[in-house]
Amino acid sequence: MNEEANAANENDAESTSSNDANDSETAAENIVSIGDRTDPIDNLTPNYAGQLSSTSRIHEFDLNLPASHSYLGTNLEELRGRIFLDEGIYINLPLVVKPSIVLFPGQTLPMAVYQTYVINMLNDCLQYNRTFGVVCAQDDKTVSIGTTADIYEYLSGTSREGFRLKAKGRQRFRILKLMEGYNKISANVKILPEINLPHPFSDQRLACLDCYRVKPTNEQELVKQNKLEMLESVVTQWPSWVYRQYDPNRLSRKIREQLQFIETKVRCIPTDPVDLSYWVAQNLPLSDSDRLMLLKYDCAISRLQWELNYLIEDRILVCIRCDRQIGKQSNIFPMSKEGPQNTFCNSAGFLHDTVTLRQAENLELNSNLASTHYSWFPGYAWTIASCEGCKIHMGWLFTRAQDKHLRPSSFWGLTRSNLRSKKLSEENKQLSISGHENNQTDLDDEENEDSNDEDNFSIN
Repeated sequence: MNEEANAANENDAESTSSNDANDSETAAENIVSIGDRTDPIDNLTPNYAGQLSSTSRIHEFDLNLPASHSYLGTNLEELRGRIFLDEGIYINLPLVVKPSIVLFPGQTLPMAVYQTYVINMLNDCLQYNRTFGVVCAQDDKTVSIGTTADIYEYLSGTSREGFRLKAKGRQRFRILKLMEGYNKISANVKILPEINLPHPFSDQRLACLDCYRVKPTNEQELVKQNKLEMLESVVTQWPSWVYRQYDPNRLSRKIREQLQFIETKVRCIPTDPVDLSYWVAQNLPLSDSDRLMLLKYDCAISRLQWELNYLIEDRILVCIRCDRQIGKQSNIFPMSKEGPQNTFCNSAGFLHDTVTLRQAENLELNSNLASTHYSWFPGYAWTIASCEGCKIHMGWLFTRAQDKHLRPSSFWGLTRSNLRSKKLSEENKQLSISGHENNQTDLDDEENEDSNDEDNFSIN
């Protein structure tokens, strides 16, 4: 990953030389004192006509733009329809193996490919069923679980021009036999089914109460549903609250409550429990191991339970190498309609799972001028950001380039592969231990001083 980050940095540094002086001055003004800057709208007072006119020109960033991945080009050929394979079938599938990339069903995957053998493989896919497999490489080994990717837009080209595509994750698969040769990787795989469990009370339900069963949409309906479940649990060996832990609709409701800070801005959070379980897994800043674990689960209930336990914990984001705090989970916000974390492709073909934050700390910016070249967020210029402690590549600072009325004025896009999510309780525990050790040291020093005073007193 360091080689990829260095290659990406070199490519990014070359692109900055093409910026004109006006863009450079604007970006430089935005970068200065980023932590102390306040957005213009915060200082507006509706009592002044001039400020009111300024307010009317302020507009929010269009969240549809990053999801379109327009940096790949606007002349891609669109393919209609969706490709779903029969669950449980065995099939030979060409593979694309990417480090630190775990594709989930429903997730968008943009790619710019320059390797000849991969381009030939993708052209073959277009002639067959336009489906290939995406597998994560972990510790230089190919994992046994992956997701099929359905190409829906593409622009074919040579190894110099690059093959550009947009694909959508569709179905999970398990590798049975890996085959490598002639610079191609393929595998015999089994398409894994998605298990949908019935309601926990499905066998004990009383038919006479069916007319009272609803999917709760408000607090009043939820109270009625709880009473109904308490009545039905009387004939079972467990209380109703046990069964509620396995109700996918109830789990989905609790997760959506935890995601209210995102839902107020992004209206496309799935309501279906299966789709929601994949959407949350895609948008959480999880480690590769946690993402692979969620991908292995064959039931939405298991995924939702794990994700709910994760969301209710207060967390911070730290550097994966030096453990320095970079940001808080509460600072995460969406800059795309697909959520706060998306997969983007740079001009060199490297993929980055990028999570967007309002604020970040302990980062230092590259000395190169901000650039709009190949920007994933149209209207914003990017500057490379590194960890202040260990200097590892952490992501980018995005600042508005020309439109002074665009909101937000700036934000951070950090690469997930170099972040680690850490419980706040762990941080407090370490601080308390450190504080206890410091206090103990102070007490020991005081005791030594007291004993020295006694010795001095006796000598005198």
